[in-house]
Parts: sequence; C-alpha cells; structure tokens
Amino acid sequence: MCDYTQVQYKCNHFRYVVKAWCTKYQQTHIRCPPNLTAVEYRLGENCGPLPYQQFLH
Repeated sequence: MCDYTQVQYKCNHFRYVVKAWCTKYQQTHIRCPPNLTAVEYRLGENCGPLPYQQFLH
C-alpha cells in the first residue's frame, strides 16, 4: 500500500498527498488502496481557488 498524508485546509477541504509509492505501484502504475500515515493541518491557508473563481477577477 502507498503511504499518504491527509492535508486539511482552513476552508475544511482536504487532500491526500502521497508520501511514498509502494513497490507494486512502481512496477504496475496501478494505484492500490491508500495507507494514511499522517495528518497535516494547514489552517492558515485555503486549498486554492476553484477553477471558475480565477475568471471572476
């Protein structure tokens, strides 16, 4: 299983960021179920603009 970190943002969205690909993925490039190994809080930042918001400015 590949190791992932859950990153939680100020806006309450979260993402899973890979820490390390397992050997099975490295050989086949087929993703296996994630193995959540850590949680990181980025409560001082939003996850980023939504695609349609970049055209509103």
